[in-house]
Amino acid sequence: MEFDAAVAQLATLVETLEREGDERALLLLGLMDDIHRPALELIVEGRADHPIAAALLSMYGLAPVDQRVEAEEALDEIRPYIEGHGGALELVDVQDGVISVRMTGACNGCAASAMTLRRGIEGKLRERLDWFAEVVALEPEGGAAEPHAAPASLPLLHIEPLSPAAGGSSATTTELLQIEKLRRPVFVAVGAFDELPEGKLRAVDVDGRSVVVLKLDGEPYAFLNLCPAAGARLPLDGGRVTDSVIVCPWHNCAYDARSGKRVDDAPDEPSLAVLPITVIDGTLQVAANVA
Repeated sequence: MEFDAAVAQLATLVETLEREGDERALLLLGLMDDIHRPALELIVEGRADHPIAAALLSMYGLAPVDQRVEAEEALDEIRPYIEGHGGALELVDVQDGVISVRMTGACNGCAASAMTLRRGIEGKLRERLDWFAEVVALEPEGGAAEPHAAPASLPLLHIEPLSPAAGGSSATTTELLQIEKLRRPVFVAVGAFDELPEGKLRAVDVDGRSVVVLKLDGEPYAFLNLCPAAGARLPLDGGRVTDSVIVCPWHNCAYDARSGKRVDDAPDEPSLAVLPITVIDGTLQVAANVA
C-alpha cells in the first residue's frame, strides 16, 4: 500500500475506534506512538546509534547488522546440545566471516569435539548466517604451557603420598598418571546408533556403570542411570520421555532431556549427571569415567 493511502486509512480507522470506544485498540495505537515518537526524534537529531533509535530501526530490519549478536543467537540454538553432552561453548571473536569459539567442559580434549564442531556448530552457523565463512576452535584459556611449567613427562595432577611410616604407601608415576587420565573422557562403544529408538530411554553398561542413552530429534544424549531426587538414587530407566522432558518413574520429577536440568516445580534440586556421547562410524559411544 502506498504511503498516502496508508495514512488516510489509518486516520479513518482511528476515528472509527474513537467513535466505538474500543479501549484496547486505542491503547495499542498509543503504545505504538510511545515507541516510535522518541526514536524518530533521535533519528532526526542525527542520533540513530542511540539504543532507542537502534531498537526501532532493528524492528524494521533497518539497523546495521551486528554480526557478533547474530552469531550469539545462532550459537544459542546449539548450546543446549553442547551442554547436554557435558560441555560449554563460548563465542570469542567474529571477524571477516570467521567465528572463533572455545569449547570447554567435557568437550575439551574430547575426541568427538571435532565432529561436534563440524556437524553441529558449523552447520547451524552456515544455516543461520549468510556472511559466515569459517568456524575456528580455540584452545581453552590457560591451556598453553607457562614459561616455568613442569616438564611434559610429569603428571599434571600431583598427590603427595603418605610415607610408609605414616601408614600409607608410595604412589608411582604410573599411578599418578592414571589418576590424571580420569578427567579425560574415555569413550566406550554401546551399540549401533540406528538401533536406538527415538524418544525412548535405554539402559546400557559402560565399564560397569549403568547409563541411560536417548535419541532426541536425531541427536544422542547420555546420563548416569540414577535419579538424584531426594537422595534416593533410583534407576532412571523405565521413565518416559514427553516433549523433550524425561520423567522419573519413581518420583515423577522432570528433567530436560538435553541438559539434564530440573524443569518442574523444584528447579533447585540436583540435575541428572550428563555424560559425553558421540557417534563414530555409526556406533554410539559414551564416556562414563568423567562423572
